[in-house]
Formats: sequence, structure tokens, C-alpha cells
Amino acid sequence: MFKSLFSVVLAGTFCAASLNVAAVEVTELDRSAIKIADRSQQVKNQALSQAMQEVVLKNTGDRAALSAPLVAQAIAEPTAYIRQFGYQEQGGEQFLQASFDHSKIISLLRQAQLPVWGKQRPLTLLWLAQENEGKRELLNDSSVLESRSLIAKMSKTRGVPMLLPMMDLDDSMAISVTDVRGMFADTVAKASQRYGSDYFAMVSLDNQPDGQVSYQLSLYPANSEQPLFNPLTTQSAQVADMDAAVKAIFETISQYYVARYAIADSGEANSTQLTFVEITDRQQLLDIEKYLHQLSAVKSVSLTKLQGISAEFSLQLFGSEEDLYRLISLEPKIRSLEQSNSPDQLNMQSGLGVDEVVDPLSSSQTPRREYIWQGR
Repeated sequence: MFKSLFSVVLAGTFCAASLNVAAVEVTELDRSAIKIADRSQQVKNQALSQAMQEVVLKNTGDRAALSAPLVAQAIAEPTAYIRQFGYQEQGGEQFLQASFDHSKIISLLRQAQLPVWGKQRPLTLLWLAQENEGKRELLNDSSVLESRSLIAKMSKTRGVPMLLPMMDLDDSMAISVTDVRGMFADTVAKASQRYGSDYFAMVSLDNQPDGQVSYQLSLYPANSEQPLFNPLTTQSAQVADMDAAVKAIFETISQYYVARYAIADSGEANSTQLTFVEITDRQQLLDIEKYLHQLSAVKSVSLTKLQGISAEFSLQLFGSEEDLYRLISLEPKIRSLEQSNSPDQLNMQSGLGVDEVVDPLSSSQTPRREYIWQGR
């Protein structure tokens, strides 16, 4: 079953104790909290614009969207998009909390012809090796290090669900700091299986003599059936500090997911049909229709045929059928009646070599049309 973002990151606390969590539904895409110095009119206006900027970024995932003329204008004058705002004090600091009209935010992105990233988002298991009091260790769910709080904050701010390992006895026997620093993907993939994430990321952080931080990042699919040679995306750099390193890591991971799962309006009149079987009551039909309506790839949904225990839905799409199937592959409430090809088979069919990685959640693996709804 889906967990909300705040079941994975709850008040800045990771919940790694519940294994096999699969993909995540992000639930607070229309809210933001901005730290403020005072409650003056000028500070309030600046905070509201910053809050809308964060909400736009959560819903598109693409930082370039902030420069689009329509979006930039709306951020400068956010009043029409705000539902409510208020002030709150936490730990001696003041925050302005704002919630926005989600439908208006999405409409703005569509008008600007920008990609929209829906609620269903892949869950990433993060293996992070860093220095602590002169020793290297893997960051765990119960750590009090600064990096953990920074990761929790960025996960919430960017809407990118992130899970840290527990580093209990099982983890300690399966994986070491050397495995992560050496980017030994197959070893880390095996250790990741118990968490049931969609992807895993390996990150190595090193403090430099001048106070800067260098990092190396590699992202892999968590359920690949072949040896992992090349990462899906990778990045390495030296930045000013830990905060900048964590932001850069999230930016890289987010950009990969946006390319996979954020859907822009293609301008084409694409449509498709999906059939759900083993329908036993009306509530299942309502749940399926509600689920399909909120997918970022879907313009409209209608029930076109109901026969026995089978229901056919007709969908008008913003993007392609492949975009739709890729989003559906993230939903654990839905089971396909057809078995997808294995990565090895896909490599042979597409002519890829053994050192080229196919993302198991990519569109090339989704010729699926009939499903069973397992939402209840």
C-alpha cells in the first residue's frame, strides 16, 4: 500500500522500520513553510512568493520551470493562488505557512507547457557514506548527524521520497562503507532488497581541508535482474558545504525522475483504454476512476464498458501511452495480468550490450493493458 510522504519522512524523521514500502504518494504538494525574520508586510510578501516557488518546484520537479514567463509572473504576484496562510513559531523561530490551490497550480503549469509531476513518486533508498568523528560510517535512520536532518528537509521541500537504512545487524552483515564508497552496485543492490524501494542511491561524502565537501552519487534501479554496470544517472562535484552537497544530490535524483515521470502536454489527441478485471463491487469502480483521474498523464476518464466482472475505461492523455504505463507501474494497488519482459530480454530485443542498464520502470517495458485493482 502507498504511504504518504510523511510516513517516510515524518517531522524530519525517517521511518525505515516498515520494510517493503514500495512507491510513495506525496500528499502535501500544495503547502510550504518559510522561515521569516518578522511579520512585516515586506517580509510576508517575500515569504509568500518563496512559498509559491517551492510549491511550483514540488509539482513540476524542474527548476527551469521557475524561469518560465507565466510562472515567474505568478510567483511575483501569488495572491490569486493562495488558499490560506498563517504564522507559527517552532523552536524559537517564526515561520509563515501557506497553502495553495492545487488545481490552479497545475493549470498554471499546463498553460506554461511545463511537465507536471503527480503524487505517485518512486521511493529511493539512500546509502550515504560520510565521515563522523574521524571515522567513516553509513548514515542510518536513527543518526543525529547534520546530513540526516538536511536530507529530511530536502525530501519534504522537493517532494522526493527518501528512505535511510536502519543499519541493524542484517544491514551490517550485508554491506559496508567500502561497498558504498567503491560504488559496488551489485552488493548494495542485494542489501537493498529488504527495503522494497524502487531505486537505490549510493553517495560518498568527503570533507576537504578547506572546509568544502566533495560528493559522488550513483543511482540504480532496485529491482534489476541483471548485473549493474552503469548507473541510471551519476554526479560528482566539490561544493561549499554539506547543505550544498545534499541539495545537489537531490537535484540530480529529481531531474532523473522528472524525465521519467513528469508529464507535459504533448498537444496531441492521444487516448487509450484500460481494462480492469475481477471487479466485485461499485466501490472498486469509484476507486479506480478516482485513481486514474489524478494521474498527471490523464486529461479525462470515462467508464465505457461494464460487463460481468470486467470494466473498460477510456482515457484522454496529456502525454503518450508509455507515459501512462510508466506511472501505473509505480502503483502497488494495481497488478498487471501480463508479465513484463525481464531486463535481460529487453536488452536482447533492443540490441543493448551487457554493460548498458535498462531502467526496469522505463516505458519500454510496459505493454500492459489488463489490470486487477488491489486497493482494498
